Amino acid sequence: MQPTEEYIREHFDFYNRTMFGGTLPVPPIHLTNARTYMGMMTCRKRVGLFGRKHFSNFALRISRRFDYTEAELQDTIIHEMIHYYIAYNQLQDISAHGPQFRQMMDEINRTYGRHITVTHRSSREERLRAIGPKPRPRIFAIVEMHDGQHFIKAVPRIGQRIIAMHRRIASSPQVKSWRWYYSTDPYFALFPSSMGRYMQRIDMAEIRPHLDASTPVFCDGRNVKLQ
Repeated sequence: MQPTEEYIREHFDFYNRTMFGGTLPVPPIHLTNARTYMGMMTCRKRVGLFGRKHFSNFALRISRRFDYTEAELQDTIIHEMIHYYIAYNQLQDISAHGPQFRQMMDEINRTYGRHITVTHRSSREERLRAIGPKPRPRIFAIVEMHDGQHFIKAVPRIGQRIIAMHRRIASSPQVKSWRWYYSTDPYFALFPSSMGRYMQRIDMAEIRPHLDASTPVFCDGRNVKLQ
């Protein structure tokens, strides 16, 4: 099923009364086209005296990219309402899904027979379905570390950016080897393109079939061209 604002608001009201004591004001509800999350409660955070956090300007965002079961959509709403309850009541937790969150989640699951989980991001298969079959060109490096781990780093399709990242990778003493590729396979759209230092760890057995159909890219730190 596809989420609607009316459905989300109706179930928010119901869960607010039954699970949260009717204490939560209805926040603005936004339907998004996000591929990386099903639901998200956003807010403005301000750090006060002694590092205490204060939250305001709440909004509930639900992605309409996914074909939910009714139970999945309901659990998504409740999951974000737990975040909302903790932040709105200025309760302190050590992390986004810390002991406070887990205690509330477990209690709701036991009491109401729900199946809410800590990790509520979309799965790889769900993100692939949301991306769809449309080609999305990617330039990326497959990087092997000396400890045997493999990582992927996608960068903007601009020669100077590729060269800059090539030099950055080459300067790392942890890197054993790397190769550049170009692909229009929608699979690689799962990996965000950026110039940041973060690289995503990969399973070579999983990525190999997609990699075999990709085009090698030559880069020597000065020039870039398809091979």
